[in-house]
Amino acid sequence: MGLTTIRDIIAELNRQAAEHQAHRLLLIKQITTDPTYQASPAREVKRLQESSHWNGYSGSDSWRVFLNIPSTDVNSPQFSPAVSALVNQVHSNEASLSCIRARIDALSTFLHPVLRLPPEVLVPIFKLGSRMPQDDPILGSSTGPRPFPLVVAAVSRQWREIAIKTPDLWTNITIRHPRPYGWIPLCLERSRGQPIDITIDCRCSNLLTGPMVDHLLSVFMPHIHRWRRFALTSSDPATIYVVGARLADAHAPMLRHLQLSLNGSSGNQEVILHKILQGGAEALTSVRFDSLATPWDSAPLVNLTTLDLRWLWLQTRLHYEQFRHVLSASPNIRALILRGTYINLHTGRAYPPLSIPTLRYLEISGDHVCRMSSLLITPSLKELALANLDETEFREFVASLPLPNADGSGGRYPSLQSLSLLNASMCTPTKRFTRALPTITHLTVINSATSKFLQLFRKEHADTEDNELSWPHLRKLTLVDEVDYFLLYGVVRERAALDAPLERIVLNAPFIHDESLVATLEKFVEVDIVKGVDLDH
Repeated sequence: MGLTTIRDIIAELNRQAAEHQAHRLLLIKQITTDPTYQASPAREVKRLQESSHWNGYSGSDSWRVFLNIPSTDVNSPQFSPAVSALVNQVHSNEASLSCIRARIDALSTFLHPVLRLPPEVLVPIFKLGSRMPQDDPILGSSTGPRPFPLVVAAVSRQWREIAIKTPDLWTNITIRHPRPYGWIPLCLERSRGQPIDITIDCRCSNLLTGPMVDHLLSVFMPHIHRWRRFALTSSDPATIYVVGARLADAHAPMLRHLQLSLNGSSGNQEVILHKILQGGAEALTSVRFDSLATPWDSAPLVNLTTLDLRWLWLQTRLHYEQFRHVLSASPNIRALILRGTYINLHTGRAYPPLSIPTLRYLEISGDHVCRMSSLLITPSLKELALANLDETEFREFVASLPLPNADGSGGRYPSLQSLSLLNASMCTPTKRFTRALPTITHLTVINSATSKFLQLFRKEHADTEDNELSWPHLRKLTLVDEVDYFLLYGVVRERAALDAPLERIVLNAPFIHDESLVATLEKFVEVDIVKGVDLDH
């Protein structure tokens, strides 16, 4: 009967190993009873006897024999020709056992559950892994990390075949090094015409200069018809201009997301590109510009669903009318990020409100948080993030929030569910603040006075009129900050007792150092630990 499974093959190899071992023991017995071997040094006899105690094949080196090799010294004991022949048989036997063990070890790796997963399960897992943030793709490096597709392709023959035959694994091309060797052409070949995502981050190496980026783009440009995402970050304005020249009249029919970021440059440097993608970018829906401006009211900045504008300085900052035209050109915008400086609003001048009925996510920061939030009418807003506020700005923002009516109408954000505060130097939040945003279910506090919020959630701060807790609908709490455990534990326990329990808490890494504290919280709520948060999302 033929062997049909790996387990059958391993069982047969173990049977052969047992036969070899039995024959080996017989040879050893013949050797050790020979007078010429018994005359050898006692230490060799002891080693031989210890090696003969073999109780079954275990894949270890316990079966190996250490035999005294006949010496050329005339005064040392000499084996008889018969014993020497037996010794050679033992060595041959052990060589066979080594081969059998190596085959068993190799086959046993296929018994691991993960290596028995079928391709239809592995392919989705590999695709998700390939979309994770990629390390520096330095092929040929013995010390640096390797890209995800190359890692999985090196696990086994099956995984390698799956990786090579799955084009989506090779579509996420990240460059952070001036010499990615064969990584780019390898991805372009193995992606087989699929849409590709390109990320070039020049901040990690001062060798990734404008001419080097221009060379990289010369390789990518013949494939611009399948660009799905292009993101460039640099601290050198010259590099941005190089990219701008390449993309000025280009046509990118599949491009969905475009990011051009002048980040971390010395002084308030900024870039103005007088035209970009004038050949057309019909699928473009998401744009991020840092310290960069283009013609705001023309293609390709039309029909966007995500607009991300950060740190627009004197020459690149929008005026109110420009900003209104940008919003008018994208009537279905769902996410708007305004960070740092972005729009020039003159002090003392009144501006008409801007209605964005489709907006779901809003992040604002800078000097005009209160004024911008008052200008934007966003009845469908689900998520609000406030970043880099000082205490004065936070007070002004809270004071500007109208209180909703008893029926829930009249508030600024009637549909708001998630509030995030990033690097906000705040005064102590008041009951008025929570009543102005009554629908909050998820609060994220990152470096923003966590203890002040926790105090607000304590039972003694409940509304005296109806004894209702602050934000009674709150279910998820994310705290990436210094946290007073006893204050947090009191909040969690009290809300559970008052039938307004939290369902999940996300804490920063220091909590993981005391598992007993986490365990006490887990009696009331699911607890997750994070070790870092990307504030440049």
